[in-house]
Amino acid sequence: MNHMYKSFLVTCFLASVLLASCSKSYNRGYVTQQTADLTKLNLFFDSLRPAPQNFVVTAGFLQTVYGANGTKLTFYPNSFKDANGNTIKGDTIHIQLTEVYTPGAMIANRATTVSNGQLLTSGGQVLITATTNGQQVFANRYGIGFKQAAPSQQPMLLFYGNTNTPDSVVAWMNPGSPQTGAYVTGTTASSDTSIVYIITPTGTDTITTHSAVMQYYQFDSCSSFNWINCDYFYSSAAQLTDVTVFVPDTSFNQSNTEVFVVFPTINAAAHMSQYNAAAHSFDLPKGYFIPVGLPIDIVVATNKNGAYYYFQQTGITTVTGLFIFANMSQSSLAYITAQLQGL
Repeated sequence: MNHMYKSFLVTCFLASVLLASCSKSYNRGYVTQQTADLTKLNLFFDSLRPAPQNFVVTAGFLQTVYGANGTKLTFYPNSFKDANGNTIKGDTIHIQLTEVYTPGAMIANRATTVSNGQLLTSGGQVLITATTNGQQVFANRYGIGFKQAAPSQQPMLLFYGNTNTPDSVVAWMNPGSPQTGAYVTGTTASSDTSIVYIITPTGTDTITTHSAVMQYYQFDSCSSFNWINCDYFYSSAAQLTDVTVFVPDTSFNQSNTEVFVVFPTINAAAHMSQYNAAAHSFDLPKGYFIPVGLPIDIVVATNKNGAYYYFQQTGITTVTGLFIFANMSQSSLAYITAQLQGL
């Protein structure tokens, strides 16, 4: 058994022990929840999501493209295949890329960092779609690099996600055993050249190149388009606690309101998906708790009858039985977008 696999199993074991032990100490007393009509809430988050970036590549050639936030996509000669599994050669491939590197972007895209009830620490996420002649294109294997602000020895795994859920929240699949090319033990330095457009005093565009050494979590064997996550399971030996967010106005409920807890020190966010109608409160998923002493932020966003409401409290340190009182304020979509960008 190799060292990477041992480390992975130990981390998963510790996380499972933490979850199992804390579930014996708490009883939230959930009431049966009514089925929520999420139509307006889904429309709200559709408005928060940024437009994707667009790229064009030719199947059958080695090519690299970069996202605005530094995501590096390397397509190999055999990277693309059709719905029947046939490798595509020579066709023009249209790539759409959405980059998600901050907790605010995770919230806007409903791409929070939890897999199978376990918190993940994130090195970034992307949403990739590929088409040719209007038909969906699938991946054999391609390279993907998540740009980082500094070197890191934190290991990372590739997680694959989808939005096949009623509320369009991204669900991350457990990657299982670490696979070669889909697991890295830290960042790598890469000297990359990017195109820079310089506007001269006369208004003429001059094209030049700029070379810089960048830090990436670099994976060589990404085998899917859709949602891709550079994450790893987070674990802590600290005492665990529940977090409850109380919304006093009973017109804010699971049909129109979304509540998130942000973990700024590990670049993560979790969806507080449990709603207690009797108590007018939101909680983390049943059986899931977070360490005491961890810095967090709370975000609550609402679309109620076409009007937007928002609450944000930052700089919180978790304590046992943490209870947050969320007094909602009517806000514009532009204000909410700006607040999320600041997280």
